[in-house]
Order: sequence, then C-alpha cells, then structure tokens
Amino acid sequence: AKVSARSIPGAAVLPHDHPDILKFLEARNISPSLVTEAIGELRRTDNEMSRAVEDIITALLKKNILKMNDLPKAVQDRIAHRVRMRIQIQDTYDRASGP
Repeated sequence: AKVSARSIPGAAVLPHDHPDILKFLEARNISPSLVTEAIGELRRTDNEMSRAVEDIITALLKKNILKMNDLPKAVQDRIAHRVRMRIQIQDTYDRASGP
C-alpha cells in the first residue's frame, strides 16, 4: 500500500483525516498529527503566500517579463479586482488625510 500527498493516476483520493489514512500511518508508528500540523501551517500561511505570489506577478508585469494577457482570464480578473481594491483603500486614506 502507498499513501501520497500527490495525485497518483488511478488511485482513490482521500482526505488526510480519513480513517484508512490514519490507520495506515498509525500501523507504521507515525503520528497522524505530523500531517495535521503541517496542513494547519499551510492553511495558516495561505494569505501570506497569496500576497507573495501577487507581488511576484506584479513585479513581473512591471518589468514587462510577463504580460497581463499571458495570464488566464480568471487570474487577470482577480488581479484587476485586487488592484481596484488597493486603489480604493489608498484613495480613502488620501481623502481622510486632506490636502
């Protein structure tokens, strides 16, 4: 038997906390909490990672290494929306700060 975090063609996809996965790990004296804690850490850092990827994309766009139309339409839309939200935030602060 084999368990993998990566997709294996033809294999069943089970959540990390599925009873069969837990039994598999415990039978090999491996604590399932190692996986649970790592998944928790990944989730905890999702927002930070998302912002890092956004910053990388922005830098590549500014340097003309990447063009907006190189990205899938859904990604273009998300980036455009986030740019509008950041502009809205800055405009709000600018208005509140006065002349």
